[in-house]
This record gives sequence, C-alpha cells and structure tokens, in this order.
Amino acid sequence: MKSQGFQVTILEARDRIGGRIYTDKTLGFPVDLGASWIHGIQNNPIGKLAHDFNIAIKQTNYYHVDLYTNNQNKIQDSELEQAESLYEKIIARAKSWSENQEQDVSVYQAVNRFFKLDNLSPRQAKLVNWLLTSEILIETGADLEKLSIWELDEDEAFGGEDYLFPNGYEQIIQNLAQGLEIKLQHPVTEIQYNNQQVTVKTPQGNFQGSAVLITVPLGVLKANKVNFIPELPQDKKTAIQKLNMGVLNKVVVKFPKVFWEKNYEFLGYLPKSSPNFTVFLNFNYYNSSPMLMALTGGSFARSLETMTQQQLTDKIMAILREMYGNSIPNPQEILVTRWSSDPYTLGSYSYIPQGTTAKERDSLASPVNNMLFFAGEATSRQYPATVHGAYLSGLREAQRIQKIFMN
Repeated sequence: MKSQGFQVTILEARDRIGGRIYTDKTLGFPVDLGASWIHGIQNNPIGKLAHDFNIAIKQTNYYHVDLYTNNQNKIQDSELEQAESLYEKIIARAKSWSENQEQDVSVYQAVNRFFKLDNLSPRQAKLVNWLLTSEILIETGADLEKLSIWELDEDEAFGGEDYLFPNGYEQIIQNLAQGLEIKLQHPVTEIQYNNQQVTVKTPQGNFQGSAVLITVPLGVLKANKVNFIPELPQDKKTAIQKLNMGVLNKVVVKFPKVFWEKNYEFLGYLPKSSPNFTVFLNFNYYNSSPMLMALTGGSFARSLETMTQQQLTDKIMAILREMYGNSIPNPQEILVTRWSSDPYTLGSYSYIPQGTTAKERDSLASPVNNMLFFAGEATSRQYPATVHGAYLSGLREAQRIQKIFMN
C-alpha cells in the first residue's frame, strides 16, 4: 500500500513484531513458540517469500513417528501404518454419514459412532485416539467434543509437503517489516468511526485516518478488548460470538544430551489416561539441538497454563521415563507457551464449533462503512488457522482498500 501512495501506520500492542509468530532464542537455539510450519509448499505464498528472502526451510513428515506405550514398549511402524489407514477410513465414514444428517454433530459424536460400529479392539482404539489427538486436536486446538463434523476439513489447502524453519519463522516477519512505520507497545483500546474519518485510540495517543485495517486475533475481539463506537453491525458481532478460539501450547525441554532416536522427526506416547503429553517434535532432527517440543491442544493445553514450571517438568518427565526408562537425564531448561492467557491473543487460532458454519468467517471479513476492514486467519474461509491464510487476508483487504480509495 505504501508503494501505491498510501500513508500507513502499524500499531502493534507488543514490544516486538510478529504476533503469533514468535521465535525464541533463550535456549541457545531458535525455537518457534507460535507458528512453525508452511502448510503445503506448492504455490504457497509463505514458501515463495522464504525462497525470495533466501530463508532455509526443511520438509516435515508427520508420519515419521517413534511411538511408545508405557514401560518402554515401542509400537512397530507397521502397526502404526495400519492404525493410520483405519483412522482415515473412520474419518471418511464419519464425514459421509454426517452429510445425511439434518443437524450438525461434534467430531467426537460422529467418530465415536464408528468406533462402536467397527468394534475396535482396545489397542486399535488407543492408536486411533492417538491419531485423533495428533491429527485433529493439535491441528485445530479444540476438543473433539466442540468441533463441527460438517466443517471438518472443509477449508482448502495447498499441495505438497509441509516445511518448517530451522532458524525460525521470524525471518519472514523481519523481511516483511523492512521500511514500515511500526509503533510498538501501542495496544488499541477504542476505534471511533463516522462518515469522515476513523480515530484509533491507544494509551500512547490517538491516530486518525481514512480507514483502519483491524488484524487483532479473534480471541481479543471475543473478549471485547477493543471498544467500537458506534457498535459493530449485528452480523459482525454474531460472527465474533459464534466462531471459537482454539489453543495450541508448546512445552520445549532442553537436555544435556540426546537420549532418544535421532532419526525420527516426531516422538509419540500412548497415554494410560487422557489427556496427556502425546506428541513431541524432535528438534535434533532439524537443527542438531538436544531439545524436544511437546505439542498440546484444547482443554489440556489450557490446563497447562496454570501449572508451575516444576509441575510441568515433573509431568513431562514422567512421560519420557515411561518411554525411555528412568536413567534419562533431567532437563536443563524448559519453556512453555500460554497462548490462551496472552492478553493480545487469548488463544492460538480460530475454529468452527458444532452448530456454526464457515459463512461466519465471511461475515467477520466484511468491511464496515468502507472504513473498518478486517483481516487475519479467522477471516479466511479458504485457509483459516494458517500463516498463509492470515497473509492472504491482508493482501485481500489491501486490494479492497486500494480499490475504494483510488477510484
């Protein structure tokens, strides 16, 4: 927009840029505590940016998992492959069945129906449940009891494999931010708009303009952290109320040495009882660091936010000792995210709950009076809960603003 002659000021609530993209380096290695992956490399705009900025990326294979039960019992790769096939059939049948129902049901209800019909053995059920956690719960940040089966996997996706950034996602943000006027520590508290101008209020002062592009996360809108005068239209308020915010939290554990199998990209654990830590990203595979990252979603992820560092350490080490024995070393350092407690996100990314449809994303994205414009992953019907969805929504609104104000 600057290149088109617009005067653009970016108000950032935090003391850093990036929002839900955040690369931490306090452990001596870059760790993405927010977004980690490019989802689908083919024609993905984030993949193109990585190429243009000459940023290293590395392919991920989510099925490359070293999976254990308790007492150091390893699940054979062949058994996991069979469970994956069973899982995919159950999801496909649940989706097909749901299309003939008059009312939406939760993913849990739909899937549980076929658990019973297929008469799964306890072992099969445990493996499929682990896949449900790793494939859906962590991906959406929402408990299966809350997710809409009608809307599950109804969004679009780019082809190809997923990739992550061994040296951190922040490289994308740093390159994009060059030359922009960004005011840090300027949380927006109120937006006033009329036929002439928009006034955006922050504790550091007020800003006037012809239009404002609002990119605050859905969680912040749901909590009414920004006061709109006059109030937003009813369809906009309804969309904010109906869409939900999921939570993905990460626990990063640094050890004095690697004691796990280095050649697997992920480690997995079949818990005796759910919920628990079940999926770990092996950092050593990507950047040779002696670190693991536990990925957690939904209500279990929220519950971690009230735990102390010691409680988290004890809980995660109990799992790792079930997998690798009692002789493994204690961790040197631990990092944990608390995205649902973060006042500037109040969650990780949006999802569609049971009884709600994707049209609410369109309502969230629609402009108000051609003065208030909305972008962000929650406004993307095609690519929600992704960095590329957020990025493309920003381009969408920039083009919309240009069309209105340049004509």
